Amino acid sequence: MRSGGEPAEQSRPYREAARYYRARPPYSAELRPALVTRLGWDGTGRLLDVGCGPGVVALDLAQSFTEVVGLDPEERMLDEARAATPAANRAMRWVHGRAEEIPTLHLGRFHAVTFGQSLHWTDREAVVHGIFDSLVPGGALLLIHHDPAFGPGSPSSIGAATGRAVSQVPAHPPIPHDAINQVLVRWLGRGRPPDPDSEPNADLLARTRFGPSECLRLPGRANLVRTVDEVIDNYLSMSFAAPDHFGDRLDEFRADLGSTLRRHTDTGRFWEWPGDTDVLIALKR
Repeated sequence: MRSGGEPAEQSRPYREAARYYRARPPYSAELRPALVTRLGWDGTGRLLDVGCGPGVVALDLAQSFTEVVGLDPEERMLDEARAATPAANRAMRWVHGRAEEIPTLHLGRFHAVTFGQSLHWTDREAVVHGIFDSLVPGGALLLIHHDPAFGPGSPSSIGAATGRAVSQVPAHPPIPHDAINQVLVRWLGRGRPPDPDSEPNADLLARTRFGPSECLRLPGRANLVRTVDEVIDNYLSMSFAAPDHFGDRLDEFRADLGSTLRRHTDTGRFWEWPGDTDVLIALKR
């Protein structure tokens, strides 16, 4: 999605990952109701979801708008979004394009623009400036992500992350991410990369025309249960472990990782804690 012409083949990690993307953990169940309350959405207006993938955020928020546009640079992601769109819903549009192209795509103006963990793939500052111009006065830019401060761990980490008491110990073991990382190292020579050392989004927004933003924290889903296949699919949806990296040995990798995972569970399932959902809100004042 970066500027400078069509993305190079090696910079398109989601080209083959579309079919696995829905294995990613969902955002907070309170996402839409909380945003309706905070921003006064009333079922009118237009929403643009940038880097929409298979349409997870766009479809979740759709009933709060008259029209929703999903934008993504990978046609296969858009195919997944179209397949997930209810046949009766004629207010959804799926557009092939990059975030940097928004000023030239003639998509119109919007009451809200969302990024679900996708802004970091773009030329962030240029894209944010383009988004400002695409919003109506009072419109909102929303950056949605799982809280990175609390990852998978013991049940006590849920209480620490959410401030809520934990009523019972999960019935299934947590996903063994360290063991998965070892499998990735064996196959690819490296595991999950560290988070990029870049300017925080809130700081970036503060020096644009948006100015200061606010963070809305929503309770995560504390009772997610995953099968072995769902855990594998989630990893295959990530850029660092996308199917392209394994070529014609994808089935072998899948079998190897599946064998490792089954050694870490007596129930055939895993408990997943993706964290709370944070929404960074910047208003066009």
